[in-house]
Amino acid sequence: MARWAPQETDTMAAIASEVIAQVGTNRTVVGIDGQDGTDLERVAAALVGAFQQQGVSAMAAAAPSADLDILRADVVTPFRTTGAGEGVLVVHGQGLLAPGPRGLWRWSLWVEQEDGRLERRADVKIAASAVLDVTDPDHPRREWNDAC
Repeated sequence: MARWAPQETDTMAAIASEVIAQVGTNRTVVGIDGQDGTDLERVAAALVGAFQQQGVSAMAAAAPSADLDILRADVVTPFRTTGAGEGVLVVHGQGLLAPGPRGLWRWSLWVEQEDGRLERRADVKIAASAVLDVTDPDHPRREWNDAC
């Protein structure tokens, strides 16, 4: 029997709504990191689309590095200082939830897939605001990674 799974647009709309409710949209920077082999650019683009569908100005940027100082100087500070009011920047790249750069993000997303799940990075998953399973990229699922 086929199992129902939400469409990518539905999942990303729910995530965008969660970001809006939890941290707002006033020059908010969201970080997306993930397991090797995951398409972080696709996830970032889908999240930007979800924000825009909700009337929030948003854009994506590939992280030039996972180095804290480079990210702060080249990505976060220019976004926060060039413009006012609503706006979300979705930054994607490997290593963005490492101990140094993870403090730059007002909200963060860890992306993973079934392959390699045994090698999950528990330290970054705990640091993430949410976990997204993209084993089926057309039907990504939010994982509830809590302890209850």
